[in-house]
Amino acid sequence: MKPLRHPILELSRTKRSILFGVTFLVGFVLWYALQQLDVPLETREARWGIVSLELSGTVERSQEIIDSWKGTALDNARSGLLLDFIFALCYSTVLTIAGFWAASLFRERGFRKTAWVATAVAWLQWPAALSDYVENIALWVQIRGPIQDPWPGTGRHSAIIKFALIGLGVCSVVGATVILLLRRRARPAPSGAPASAAAEPAIPSPPSVDAGIRPLP
Repeated sequence: MKPLRHPILELSRTKRSILFGVTFLVGFVLWYALQQLDVPLETREARWGIVSLELSGTVERSQEIIDSWKGTALDNARSGLLLDFIFALCYSTVLTIAGFWAASLFRERGFRKTAWVATAVAWLQWPAALSDYVENIALWVQIRGPIQDPWPGTGRHSAIIKFALIGLGVCSVVGATVILLLRRRARPAPSGAPASAAAEPAIPSPPSVDAGIRPLP
């Protein structure tokens, strides 16, 4: 049976690199814009800005937060939600590509089970963006009002799922990066090589990305 492959893996390495660079750059610009839009939303009732509304969970708490946003703050909240639809696609694509890179690195280093987990986590990054979309819809309905169940609870549950999946993706990539850096520092210098050449770190070739989720051997 042919293994299931992620659409990202159907792209060539060059196209994946271009896609990674574009989504990373656009995502960074959007992240900065979202941070600026969130400044007026940080009130006494919403210390974490829009995140406070994401995690409110109840009609009463959501109403308290939205009542603290007036004029420009409400406009910022709406604009931020619209931008977040694009931002979610960017960060999830970046973490998907980086996650498959992490899985291939773990596999090359002999960590087969860890590589399988990293592959599964990479698959979960687009679902993280989907959870973000559900959360944004719930927040939009609350901001427009009137606030009613089940929207506060829906937004909270979607936000928790989103943050959990993103956290797993970041941990996977950070773990692979640490292993790569440690292996580079521990690599011995070739015998008879000049001291300057031995001090210069070797640049490893990018690891090849294998297919999607495979059963454990």
